[in-house]
Amino acid sequence: MVLVGLPFAGQDRAGALDAALMGAARDSSRALPGVVVPLTYATHPLAILAMVLCVAAVALRLRRPRAALLVVAAPVVTAGVNTAVLKPLFDRTHNGYLAYPSGHTGTLVAVLTAVVVIAVSAAEHRGRTALRMGLAAAGLTAVAAAGIVGHDYHYPTDCLGAAFWAIGTVVTIAAALDRFPATVRPVGDARSGAPRSGNAAA
Repeated sequence: MVLVGLPFAGQDRAGALDAALMGAARDSSRALPGVVVPLTYATHPLAILAMVLCVAAVALRLRRPRAALLVVAAPVVTAGVNTAVLKPLFDRTHNGYLAYPSGHTGTLVAVLTAVVVIAVSAAEHRGRTALRMGLAAAGLTAVAAAGIVGHDYHYPTDCLGAAFWAIGTVVTIAAALDRFPATVRPVGDARSGAPRSGNAAA
């Protein structure tokens, strides 16, 4: 993420690669009118929230609290640090707004990466599952990024840097959560060493 962003820090224009990709995206949007905006729907806050709630609910239903915490924390930490620290630090602007890394792309990738990590951790054939889900997540991210770039919200490298940032953040959070026990015994459980009260409200 740092290596992608450093050449563009403090700038307000597209690099050569950005310009070429943006030109292709604009040509595609003109050839397929009405297609670009729907491609960005997966990055909208309501769509992200719906995905997070669904995955968290399933994880809790399956008694996997760490998985639920991961899918909730992933987009929050990714977006929070991105907005408060990374964007001002790199100071790259697009149409007058701080652009690097892309917040919409980073949030989407954070949720997708969390889903992949959760699914792979429970899979019987982890390598195969990781490959399939990773390709699916990469495909959805590419489609959303194409829409964002085609609609002139971001430079392509904003989306690329955001993807790297999100993946690294999720992996770090997952590694930290792995240090905690998978289940927490309730207070009063005989195995916890504390006496059990006869009244839950006592």
